[in-house]
Amino acid sequence: MIYIIENEVIKLSVNGDGGSMTSLVYKPTGEERLWQGDEKWWKGQDVVIFPIVGHAGGFVAKGKSCALRSHGIIRYVTLEVRAKSKTGITLGTRSDENTLENYPYAFDFEISYSLEKNSVKVGYFVRSLGGKMPFYVGGHPGMRAPGGSAEIEFEREEEPLCYPLESDAAVPVGKMKGFRADKAFFARHKTYQLGSLSGGAIYARTSDGYRYAYKADCPLVAFWSNENGGDYICVEPWWGINDYAAAPREITLKPFINFDDGAGRRFGYSLSVEKL
Repeated sequence: MIYIIENEVIKLSVNGDGGSMTSLVYKPTGEERLWQGDEKWWKGQDVVIFPIVGHAGGFVAKGKSCALRSHGIIRYVTLEVRAKSKTGITLGTRSDENTLENYPYAFDFEISYSLEKNSVKVGYFVRSLGGKMPFYVGGHPGMRAPGGSAEIEFEREEEPLCYPLESDAAVPVGKMKGFRADKAFFARHKTYQLGSLSGGAIYARTSDGYRYAYKADCPLVAFWSNENGGDYICVEPWWGINDYAAAPREITLKPFINFDDGAGRRFGYSLSVEKL
């Protein structure tokens, strides 16, 4: 089921199946700003990531060999509405016998969306229902960008570390205020993973005059678009990292892993849209 929240600037649609955003209309111009997907370049618009990031290989949890589909569990299940207002919605789900087969941890998961002026605030709440639980969590919004390119600008001068897809061996990239993320860039880097950022805003400016602003206190931000086509760009806040062949198979030993012991953990980011 599709749920709609809106204010004077943004009309946001959220799918109960998977909990992701499916439409973001910028009301001052009436334009759709979320990629609407196609089978050729990327059929998605957004992904709710939990409890693994990316196309993970098999892993070991509680002594058991496990494997999950791309980006984990939540994107493949139906969430229930736990709260809703005109400008906000919270969806949630719990583990069941199916999720426990390949992620043997009992959990409660919520994702919330709230609107404030031209900004969408996305929140995650993760709670273990049985002992210490390891997990990743994060977002994957795909925003419209002609040519699949954008000028990435940092609010502050950054000196990040780059994490190649094939390892967690961080590579210093030096001081930077931004870069151009286009198809040639993604042909070189595939998914560009940056860590050790200051937490300042990240801006993505598109050729049709829009600027997206992302703000998150997360350990890693990924940048991605299909290198061959698709008019979108993804700036993804991750509390985790894309799995890679040399990563520890034991889930509790994976880099950037989070834990909850039943108290519950909250994470979140904001995404703003404006026409310049």
